[in-house]
Amino acid sequence: MNKRPRRPAQIDPEQVEYLTGEPDPAHSSEIAHASAQALIPTDSRQSIDDDVRARILELIHEEGIDLIAESWVRSPSDTLGGVLWRGYLLKEWIRREPSDVEQRFAAGSAMLAEAGKSAPPWTPDEIKNRWDVVFEGKGSEGFQELLRDSAYFAQFLGDLDPVWIASDNHELATEVTRRNNALHETAKEMSVGSVAFGEGRLD
Repeated sequence: MNKRPRRPAQIDPEQVEYLTGEPDPAHSSEIAHASAQALIPTDSRQSIDDDVRARILELIHEEGIDLIAESWVRSPSDTLGGVLWRGYLLKEWIRREPSDVEQRFAAGSAMLAEAGKSAPPWTPDEIKNRWDVVFEGKGSEGFQELLRDSAYFAQFLGDLDPVWIASDNHELATEVTRRNNALHETAKEMSVGSVAFGEGRLD
């Protein structure tokens, strides 16, 4: 299998400070790439320097993941930043709208039970907690499985109702969450991302 050659990301620790202010278009792509790599570093992807990763993780510790996640908003779905953005939206939806998520999950589980099938092997909180670990910089091991399970989770809830966020005024209303069949589309993207990550094609 051919893999892309590794190269240092074109970013230095000082440029990480762009994350705390207005985004600079000249650096936005590099910042999105570096922040994604800081959380999910692997030898088969384009690398970032250790001091850059340390600065980004320090910023996450100080400011939280919300600031870093903003760097991924425009990342394509077939990039590491793009799937991290979708994971962020999914875990924030579970955190901010627990009643909505739990009601959908319970209804979907009941439908499976009526059909003689087993409920999903994890709860919404377990999915959220696994993403929390990723966003602490400790979740590179098992990331492919998390993408796969998140895809199943989004598909499972989408089969009940593919609408994700119903209002443009919702705090999680984005191009990802407000599109037609948003949960199903996100499920497809995360499933593709899981395969691509396993094959060394997601960076």
